[in-house]
This record gives sequence, C-alpha cells and structure tokens, in this order.
Amino acid sequence: MDEFSVLFAVRNLFALGNYQIAINELSTSSRLLQSPEAQVEAKVYLYRSYVGQGKYNIVISDITERDPAEVQAIKLLAIYLQAKQKGDAAAAEQAISSSTALLSDGANHSNPTIQLASATIQVNEGFLEEALRILHSRGKNLECAALVIQIYVQMDRIDLARKEVGSVKSWAEDALLAQLIEAWVDLRVGGAKYQDAFYIFEEFAQSNTAATVKLLNNLAVSNLALGRYPEAESQLLEALNKDNNDADTLVNLIVCSNLTSKPLDVISRYVNQLRDVAPQHAFLQDLDLKNSLFDRAAARYAVA
Repeated sequence: MDEFSVLFAVRNLFALGNYQIAINELSTSSRLLQSPEAQVEAKVYLYRSYVGQGKYNIVISDITERDPAEVQAIKLLAIYLQAKQKGDAAAAEQAISSSTALLSDGANHSNPTIQLASATIQVNEGFLEEALRILHSRGKNLECAALVIQIYVQMDRIDLARKEVGSVKSWAEDALLAQLIEAWVDLRVGGAKYQDAFYIFEEFAQSNTAATVKLLNNLAVSNLALGRYPEAESQLLEALNKDNNDADTLVNLIVCSNLTSKPLDVISRYVNQLRDVAPQHAFLQDLDLKNSLFDRAAARYAVA
C-alpha cells in the first residue's frame, strides 16, 4: 500500500463516520506517508476524526503553533465546538474571531481545510450566507461541495442542492462521498427518492464490517420517511448502543418516539439525555421556544 491508497481509505472511513478506524489506519500506516503534503493531510484527518468523536481536548492540547495553518484550523474548530458545548460564549466568540483571521491570512482563503473549518463554524452560528461566501472558491473539493449542499438543504433551496449534486457527479460520480450527498438530497426531495436514499445508505452499511452511528442514523431517517417505524427504532437503538452521547441519534429517537406514540416518560428521558450531552442543540432551543409559546397561549385561557 502506498500513501495515496492510505489517504484514499482514510477519506472514505471519515466520510462514513468510521473515526476510530481512520485513527487506527493513520497510526499504523504513518511510515508510508513520505511526502510533506501527505503527512499534513494525514494530520488533518487524524484530528478531524478526534473532533468527530467529540474528543476536543486531545486536539486542543496536541496541536501547537508550529503546525501548518490547516491543522491550526482544526484546533480552532475544536475550541469553538467545546465552547459551544459548555455554553462558554466568550471562548466561542474568540474561536470565531481567530478562525476568521486565519482564513483571511495570505492564501489561506483558498485552502479547502481552512475553508471547511471556518464555514462549519459559521453554519453552527446560523450564518449560512457567510458560510457559502467562504466556500465560493472551493474548486473541485468533495467535502466543500458536500457542505455547500448541506447548507442549501438547510436553506430549503433544493433546486440549488440538486444542481450542485449534478455538478459533483460530473467530476466525481463514483466517489463514496458523492453518492452520500446524493442520498442526503434524495431524503429532502422525498417521494420515490426516499427509497433511493435508503438503498444507498443500506449498500454502504452492508459493505462495512459494522454500520457506523452516522450510517445507522441515515438509514433510520430513510425508514422514518418511508413509514417503517419499527425498523427505524431498531437502527436508532443500535446507534445509541454504539454511542449514547450522539446528539443526532437522540434527536431522531425523540422524533421516532413521538411518531410511535411512546409514553411521555420515555420521550422525556431522551430529551433530558440530549440536554446533558448537547445543551445548546438547535432542536432543544426550538423545543423550548415552542413549549414557551404553548404555555403562554394556554395561560390566556386558564380558568381563574
């Protein structure tokens, strides 16, 4: 195996959410990474995998000022995500400022890794237009294109998302990530596309030694859309067994539990668990807002 093969495998492992296997692969194959470019890319994926696992302290403590700019960008992303997790607004704001400064320094504005890290922060802040501006000069980079498509879906611009998918398939049709992003858009398009998305996720889940938390959630969402609630619940519980701190799994379990009319105490447990692992999650903020509006409306009709 050469360095190209190592990095190709790691990119696919990362895209599927196989973060620990990606870390193991990089650790055992480090001697094969001879070129400076390969070594930097390997370091980027190593620390991005730790970020994907929520192990922010490892990233923050390991990366120093001597590391390349794209590696520094991952550290700033870790600092930001940890600050948001802890509700530390000052630290989050400092990370945003530092990330913006790093992006604007020299040629960094066209570096895909720095673009991704900075745009991801902006997406988490809800500044979707700013994230798109950062990714405007993305070139033919699959991960940047994937983030652009996710942003378009959040903006409910499915027309632009489908156009971007078509563009990606013109130069990376067989790439694993290209197929995944097509499935994401299929889920948003709906109708017959729900089944198409399910088949894509199922193929990847079956072709790996074990379905990742990310793939199990994608399969579950597809099954929810298709009205196959027992299958979705089974996949979400399997994902929860793999990682009981995964916020996406908990959100999807809350939705699934409501759709299957689970007892309120079951739903409340999932909500409280989500509050423990991701107290600032957008789902919780929306839920709290709706509860507040309901209580306010109910109070108007309360019997004196």
